[in-house]
Amino acid sequence: MPSLALDFTGKSIDYLVYGNGEKVECGHLALDSTLDDYRRAVENAVYDNAFLLSDYKSITAAIHSSHFLILPQELSDAAMARKMMEASFTRLEGDVLLCNVEGTQASVACDVDGGVVAFLRRTFPGAAVLHHLAPIIAYCIRVYGEDTACLHLSIDGSQAHIVVVKQGALQLANTYPYHSLDDVVYYALNVWKTCGLDARRDMLRLSGDNALRSQLAEQLRQWIANAMPEVMPAQALQLGRDAMGIPFNLLTLALFQS
Repeated sequence: MPSLALDFTGKSIDYLVYGNGEKVECGHLALDSTLDDYRRAVENAVYDNAFLLSDYKSITAAIHSSHFLILPQELSDAAMARKMMEASFTRLEGDVLLCNVEGTQASVACDVDGGVVAFLRRTFPGAAVLHHLAPIIAYCIRVYGEDTACLHLSIDGSQAHIVVVKQGALQLANTYPYHSLDDVVYYALNVWKTCGLDARRDMLRLSGDNALRSQLAEQLRQWIANAMPEVMPAQALQLGRDAMGIPFNLLTLALFQS
């Protein structure tokens, strides 16, 4: 039986059907931009694509939210997460989602449009519902060893997601909106300096959009010797044929469950 990964951005749903030794299938579903109600737009997209409602071995869903906090797990019960979110942001959009990140002592609390999480859990029973940074953090913790210090930068058309791991421990995770690649270079170098990484010894790895990450690697090598595109791990081959072509956002979701 195959598994399903879903990445919910503000404008679309990216999906991946994988596993069971079959060919992987990736796709992109645009949400109805005429609807002001995000929950309704998500519901319509799911119900209009019946294959999403098939039986799956496991389902992992990531929700993008710009309102989030990285919390130590010992402080991250649901009530405490809501209090800290309310203290940190002047206005919350709806429900507070809390998810632990495997391999770390961290949890991610985030603000999600009202009713979206309830809809996903009702429609996809047993699904792991996560903030979009959680699977990227889990990937970095799994791939970069205890003797490694690495800044991972994953870029799409409008956001850069940065995770720093040092000696097997999470140091920083954040999402940055950008208007030009110069913005992304600035964010990466600022985080690099803040986290005390070494420009000759430590690693910077780039994933996401192929053309953008190649341009970024060329620019960042002016300051960081070991800046290069991410090499997909061997675990990806277990997801199905052509797994090495899976977009990075969906790959991390699939590996989160493996």
